[in-house]
Amino acid sequence: MLFNSPEFIYFFMPFSIAAWWVLQRMKREQDAQWLVVICSIYFYGWWDIRYVPLLIGNALGNFYLGQKISQTKSKTLLAAGLIVNVGLLGYFKYADFFIENWNVLAGSQNSLLHLILPLGISFFTFQVIAYLVDCYKGYVSDFNLRRFAFSISFYPHLIAGPILHYSDVMPQLRGRIDFDARQFSQGLFLFAVGLFKKSVIADRIAEKVDPLFAAHTVLQFFESWVSSVGYGLQVYFDFSGYSDMAVGIGLMFGIILPQNFNSPYQANSIADFWKRWHMTLSRFLRDYVYIPLGGNRNGFGAAAITMIIGGFWHGAAWTFVLWGVLHGLFIGLHRLWMKAGVRMAEPLAIAITFLSVTAAWVVFRAESVDQAISIWKGMIGLNGFAIPSVMSGFCQTCTQTTLITGMEFVQGAILLAICLEYVNAQKTAQQLEPNFKNLAYFTTLFFTSIWLSGSHESFIYWQF
Repeated sequence: MLFNSPEFIYFFMPFSIAAWWVLQRMKREQDAQWLVVICSIYFYGWWDIRYVPLLIGNALGNFYLGQKISQTKSKTLLAAGLIVNVGLLGYFKYADFFIENWNVLAGSQNSLLHLILPLGISFFTFQVIAYLVDCYKGYVSDFNLRRFAFSISFYPHLIAGPILHYSDVMPQLRGRIDFDARQFSQGLFLFAVGLFKKSVIADRIAEKVDPLFAAHTVLQFFESWVSSVGYGLQVYFDFSGYSDMAVGIGLMFGIILPQNFNSPYQANSIADFWKRWHMTLSRFLRDYVYIPLGGNRNGFGAAAITMIIGGFWHGAAWTFVLWGVLHGLFIGLHRLWMKAGVRMAEPLAIAITFLSVTAAWVVFRAESVDQAISIWKGMIGLNGFAIPSVMSGFCQTCTQTTLITGMEFVQGAILLAICLEYVNAQKTAQQLEPNFKNLAYFTTLFFTSIWLSGSHESFIYWQF
């Protein structure tokens, strides 16, 4: 069930939120929390009911294991828990990748498993790993199964984050949650903004970008830049749109979820970018990978390994590994630059950071490393500079001709400007008051998103 689908918008979300507040008003807080857990399991099972036992079993097993780790401070139990969780993720997500690469190296013909990746497994695996480590460190004091089940399964963040820590949600569930009209209106605003980002901007960009990456012809200069910048905009509006919707739904429940984006394309360095992009993933990698590897003491080595792990986490393909390597390299170069003590103008720093991130997005999106290299060649002019007449290019290998007209290129430039200057939606929401003017504003935004949306496309990060 997609956040942008009619069944979610018109039925599932209103029912779950209304039932939650009815039970809260009746002072049946525990029943309200169990209701949301049941709704979240239903939401997950809508995709494939076969993996519901995996979600439930994973939550129960890690809850009781965490409790035991907290009591005993056993490194053995912690290691066992980490191995089981990483192994589960590895089995479903990476088994075929390793089999395929072993077949290439060894010349063998082992059959692939063709496993279906359980939805959201990368996200809830990281969440339970953080929980087990926090239990070992003594950060967890609340071992209530109901609250834990709620924090793990809460459907706004279940599929694609934000990645939660123990302290993000569970403390909020200890008492009765009172309805706050201002907070509810902020949540509705964020949901409307996120829906607009996804349905009106990201999905429309995808209509132009996807055929370019699907083309079997060599892309020249113009087409290569459209594909790279276009995808950079698409993935931003798609994932930040999802995150806005997730945080917005949380606020409509009276639950505050952590911020996941903070205008990342305004970053003035690659380090600054990772403080702004997918912030909860960056927090996890910093706390549970980078610091245990030695952090700043090991400098470039710890950063490089962390980014490679972060890249590989996104998907079982060499393209994601290379994407992580590139970001590790960028961070290494940034460290050298900082040690040299050289300063540059802020606009230039932002431009270089954006271009670096854009170049890396190519391999993140590409079907293969070879395709990414070909597009990079196109971006620097090695594939030719020919620009079709009237500034329109087309993908001749697609089943349907896909024009990229001069006007659409201008629209893309406008979207880029919006992306660079976009006021953080969550900061804007904090200033909203529940008055008629604001209600009319985000109601218009909401129904415009519904009206202009085409097919209800899945979110990019759902595949991870």
